[in-house]
Amino acid sequence: METKKLKHIQSITRAHAILSLFINEKRSLGISDFARVLKLPKTTVQGIVHTLCHLGYLEKDPENNKYRLGPYVFQLGMKYATNLDLVSISRIWAERLCAQFKQPVNIGMLVGNKVVIVLRIEPENRFMSYPQVGSVIPTHTTCIGKLLCAYMEKQRLDEILKDYTFQMLTPNSITTREAFLKEIKKVRQEGISFDNQESVMGLAGIGGPIFNYTGIIAAFAITGNADFILGHKQDIIHAVRDTSLQLSLQLGYNPHSF
Repeated sequence: METKKLKHIQSITRAHAILSLFINEKRSLGISDFARVLKLPKTTVQGIVHTLCHLGYLEKDPENNKYRLGPYVFQLGMKYATNLDLVSISRIWAERLCAQFKQPVNIGMLVGNKVVIVLRIEPENRFMSYPQVGSVIPTHTTCIGKLLCAYMEKQRLDEILKDYTFQMLTPNSITTREAFLKEIKKVRQEGISFDNQESVMGLAGIGGPIFNYTGIIAAFAITGNADFILGHKQDIIHAVRDTSLQLSLQLGYNPHSF
């Protein structure tokens, strides 16, 4: 007996298409923008957008009366992240590193095309509070972003870098695609990444990848006072390498399968 193929609900598919536009879009979008890109009548789009706003998936930007992602999307994303074994298992390792070096430890992963912090462990004498959980961080200037790109499939990397702007955040920032590709090639060869005060002056970092049985799923970094990080560089590198391996093994990584 053949299984009857279920039809997709058109209105839900269209709502998904509207929300998906924000994966690669930084600005707010209006009804005309949605209608043009999705090739739908404005009246159809307006009804879906109104419903999405009512449910918290979208919200109106008071500055231009256009729309941006709403708070419920963030809540769902963070709920998804906290449900992963990644967060519960990696918390223990992050706490160990934080206690050892008295510097913050951040764990991040790709959400769409963005690098998002999903866990942050801070010491009591924290140097600064950036970035917090849920923060979208630069890909080209951070340890985590470099690592995620270094182990990414070429097609996925090309997609992310297609319209990427290499903004100069500090005098040390990478500012070209060529320089970034050279950097991540080195990161993959060494299995470790560095933030040489590239996002914020006075803030440096050393990071490592997190793998499971499928490949890289996240990355972490000890990110704190630049003088401290550089002064303890070799000790931190050793700890990061060991943590990367042990944490990945715990998540099902087999180093002989890649």
